[in-house]
Formats: sequence, structure tokens, C-alpha cells
Amino acid sequence: MTSLVPDPTRRDNTLAIVDTLRNQGPMARIDLGTANGISSATVTAITTELLRHGLVSELPAEPHRQGGRGRPKTLIRLEPEAAHVVCVKLSLNEVQVVAGDFAGQVRHAETHSLTTATLTPDTLCDVLEEHIQAVSAALPGGPRRLDGICLAIQGVVSPASGMLIWSPALRFRNTPLTGPLAERLGCPVMLENDTNCIASILARQPAYADTPNLAVIMLGYGIGMSVLIDGRPLLGANGSAAEIGHSKFEPGGALCACGRRGCIEAYASDYALYREAHALLSLPPGDSAHPSEAQMQALVRLAEQGDPVARQIYHKAGRALGYGIANVLALFNPDLVLVTGSGVRGYAAMQPALEAAIDEALVPELVGASRLATHPWDRDMTCLGGIGLILEATDPMRLTDLSS
Repeated sequence: MTSLVPDPTRRDNTLAIVDTLRNQGPMARIDLGTANGISSATVTAITTELLRHGLVSELPAEPHRQGGRGRPKTLIRLEPEAAHVVCVKLSLNEVQVVAGDFAGQVRHAETHSLTTATLTPDTLCDVLEEHIQAVSAALPGGPRRLDGICLAIQGVVSPASGMLIWSPALRFRNTPLTGPLAERLGCPVMLENDTNCIASILARQPAYADTPNLAVIMLGYGIGMSVLIDGRPLLGANGSAAEIGHSKFEPGGALCACGRRGCIEAYASDYALYREAHALLSLPPGDSAHPSEAQMQALVRLAEQGDPVARQIYHKAGRALGYGIANVLALFNPDLVLVTGSGVRGYAAMQPALEAAIDEALVPELVGASRLATHPWDRDMTCLGGIGLILEATDPMRLTDLSS
């Protein structure tokens, strides 16, 4: 197999150009060079080769600006049809399957309800194979050959071994997943924690470009965290690093989905908040074990309107989360702690108690220059991040001669 870019430096420059086009959209050659510190001649040579192999295409030249000089810029973009990948997000009683293209954009998405606790490793693979094939068949032009799949799973996973260590959504543990699925579907499969997928896409946004040491906390049904040190995720010995949700707030306290008591998740996650509220407050009907967005929005509104029960529930959640964030600040001294996820809807109700807990837990010098902020959850970034990760992992394979 002949490599498109046998020279390591040329290969790295090619990957950098592809990455820039995926994250920033169509760009002119001169701007690609500036963004990556690459000479114009090198950019031209690389994009010519990518054009020849159908990995990029040229858009119509930009119009002349009035009074401008020189030739108008021709923009280069990634060719969406050059690759097709899938991200599967597996959480309690739900599987979301999203197909993405070479540019990292979503092409088709489906969400299915299922009772995850009844699945065995084999039946899980059966379900995933069925849904992945259905999403592939639903793409324009019919079924496509998939270049890769990312499994984004709530819980503890080992990306290096493709092993599911533990997930609150599933009964089985310590089970290989990527190998059996890759054999069934005939393409590379990677396994990632759902919050690591979210952090990967946030870290690429210009607003966080100056935060190489970033802690992303995901609030939702559970509570997850991803810590990036110098831009690289901290994985730990088996992928279980940064599990803030299962660190302790109150030993012997409220029951957590992990089966232990007193975890931060047992106070500040959606299921914990709803568990405290549903017997005392009038909320929309639904699955109390997996509260809906309508149920959680109703609880937030009650807190915002001053309901004493709702406010007390969010007060305790804020204290639990605040002590957890204080530990993150003391242990990692990140540039930024960024709180996101669907549970960010209730952040304002938690915020006073959360900030008070941090002040109680730490001397100011341990907080230092670290910042705390929220990022809106106007779309689920898990699958977008997973699509980006599997494209990045398989990009080097696409730099081999497509005709060989």
C-alpha cells in the first residue's frame, strides 16, 4: 500500500490541514498555512494531493471586495462524502445512533428506548449492529461502507483495550466490546467515556483555546468529568480517572446508581434531584428512575419561583457539587472548570450553595487563577465529539493511496 504522505513531517502537516478544515470549516490555502505555521508551497502541494484523491474540494472563489487587490481567494473544504462514521451513545434505557460525514457533520440520527439492564454482551452487540446498519441504510444514497464507529458509554471504559469496565446502564462488567463489534461490522471501533467525547469537542472551540488544562463536568442523568492536562485527557490506569460523580460527599448518605452511598451523583444528578422531589412536589408524570426533560424543567421552575422544597433540594445539590469542584481545584489546578450537560438547566439554582461550598473547602490560594464557568447545552455534544474522535483516529488510514 503506497502512502500519500510517506514523510512524517508531511504526514503531520496533512493531518493538521484536515483537522483545521474540520474544526473551522472551508478556508483559503493561505489561511490554512497561517493557521498551522506551514509554508504556502507546502499547503499547495498537500491540498493538490488531497484534491486528487477526493478528500477535499474547491468552493467557488470569494468575490472581490470593493477596493481590494489581488486575486480572490479560493476556499478549500473537506469533501463530506469521503468518509462515513457512526457514534453510538449508550445510556440508561436509551441508545442514540448518529451518522457523521468526513467534515464531522451529522447526516442522520436515531434514538431508541430499550431496557439496558436486561442486555447481555451478545444481545447488546445484536442491538447495536441492527441500529448501526439501519442508520447507514438511511443515509442519502443508501447503505454506506463505514470507516469507523465510536461507542460513547456512560460509566468507566478502557479506550486502550476496548473494555467496558462498568456502566450504571448495564449489568455486566469487564467485557470487551470493540473487538466483537469490529468483527461484525468490518470497520474500526473505538470505545470512549461519554464525557471525554464532550470535552474533546469543547476543547477545540476558540473560546477555550487558551485553556490547555481543562476540567469538563457533565451534569445530567449521572455526573461525569473529563480532565485535560496540556490538552490531553487524563485516563488513569484503566480509564476510570476523573470520576467525580462517584467521589464522596457524605459517607453513608444517599444511595447512588453505582450501588454505594454518599456519592456526589446521589445528590446532584437528575435522578437524585427527582428522587428527592417527586414525593413532595407536583411534577409531570413519567419514569421516576429516568426523569424526563419536562419533569426536570418543572422542578427547576419551582426552584426559580421560590418553592422552599425545590430550593432546598438544589441547595444540597449545590453543596455536594461545590465540594466536588473544590477537590478538582485542589488536585488539578485547572485553568478552567467548565460545567455543561442537560443538568446545567438547574445550575443557577445550585450556584449560591456551590460557590459557598468552594469558599468553605479551600483557602483562596488553592483556587488561584482557576475559573469556573458553564457552557449551554443547546445540543447534545456527546455524539458530535464521538464523530470527531473516530474521524481523527481513522484519518491516518485515509492518507494511504485510495487506489491501492
